[in-house]
Amino acid sequence: MRLADAPVSAIAFWRLSLSLLLVLPLLGVSGDWREVRRLTRPEWLWVGVAGGALALHFVSWFLSLEYTSVASSTVLVTAHPLYVGLLSALWLREPPSAKEWLAIVVATAGAFWIGWGDFQLGREAFIGDLLAALAALCAALYFIAGRRLRGGLGLWSYVAPVYLLAALLTGASMLVRDVPATGYSTETWMLLAAMALGPMLLGHTSFNWALRHVRAYVVSLVVLLEPVGATVLAVVVLGSGERPTVNTVIGGLAILFGMALLVREQARRSASARSLPEGG
Repeated sequence: MRLADAPVSAIAFWRLSLSLLLVLPLLGVSGDWREVRRLTRPEWLWVGVAGGALALHFVSWFLSLEYTSVASSTVLVTAHPLYVGLLSALWLREPPSAKEWLAIVVATAGAFWIGWGDFQLGREAFIGDLLAALAALCAALYFIAGRRLRGGLGLWSYVAPVYLLAALLTGASMLVRDVPATGYSTETWMLLAAMALGPMLLGHTSFNWALRHVRAYVVSLVVLLEPVGATVLAVVVLGSGERPTVNTVIGGLAILFGMALLVREQARRSASARSLPEGG
């Protein structure tokens, strides 16, 4: 994102559009396109929620990187488990257990600690944090919609219409803001292709696959590992200016601790489920 020499909406549009070059053929080859034709009106509504949330998630997150550090932005944008936990209880009837709530609260507290530290750094950093927080809320809606739909849909019949809608919305944003779709350097096109292949196809598509098998807040918490790798890469690639602050380190440790609590609770649940007698 930082290295690509293109406006935010163009980066979001091409990340989605280039990934569709592989997703749409897979939709046809797998035969999942038949499921798209059978989608009901309520299911299309959830597709709309997922696609709209994904588009706004990308634009607000990418924009946050223009105001705050990679470490703060990625930590805050992945601090969506609290939203997902609440929405899972309200919409999916999958409330977290007491220990899972503890993990969510600890991890989210770490994210707020980072935000408070950036607030003290100045107005621009705080604006970036608010944009990242908005992106986190959008990510929560995206995960909830995916969990709602993936139970009855194949992977490609879900991600194809969602990615397509998100691409159309970010494309519309480009038109409204008169952002050029082409004319970028070769390096930027290579970076856009890398974002489509890596974070989009391997990252988001893997999350969408997992939503059929585990609860939305579990997938949401796993994403909290992302800031660790992003911070290290930012320091190595972008330089010492991206070194995390003390607040970011403390908040990041709290997030990792919350993640460890969740993994432990999930392992306990799995062991309990395996120990139950058949039909128990």
